[in-house]
Amino acid sequence: MRKFLLLLSVIALCAVTGCNSKKGSISENDGATLKAELERIGIDNNDSVFAEFFSAIFNSRLYENDKFLTKYCTDKLLKKLVDTYEYEGKGYATWLFRNGYQDGPSNDYKLTKIVPEGNGWYKYDYIDMGNTGSHRIKVLYHVNKRDQIEYYLDDLE
Repeated sequence: MRKFLLLLSVIALCAVTGCNSKKGSISENDGATLKAELERIGIDNNDSVFAEFFSAIFNSRLYENDKFLTKYCTDKLLKKLVDTYEYEGKGYATWLFRNGYQDGPSNDYKLTKIVPEGNGWYKYDYIDMGNTGSHRIKVLYHVNKRDQIEYYLDDLE
């Protein structure tokens, strides 16, 4: 039930925030400043909050939605996704979030683990069509005027 509520929160956040003008000015987070801001708004474990947020994104495949990408990815990651897209027309290489296999031994698909690595980087493990895989994702954080934390996906390896 908690995951369902988190997913609803992510979807509602996508619908309510619209295009975020702050996104263009997000930069690397100063660890001490961010920690103070998070403590001020009552978040003592940002890694677990981000893990739940990213789990909802991954498990629901929100990263396949262009509107989601343009709202929650920095220009740097969007450029990487566009530059890697190998088909005619404009598009995003969303397969970079997963293993990119066309098929597998099952339809199993889920995030299995996310581990903070420091400096905004997280390693995530997953099952995609029954195949295991892992990637690293970099996230930038911002505490908005309503004292809510906003996450922006900045890089992907």
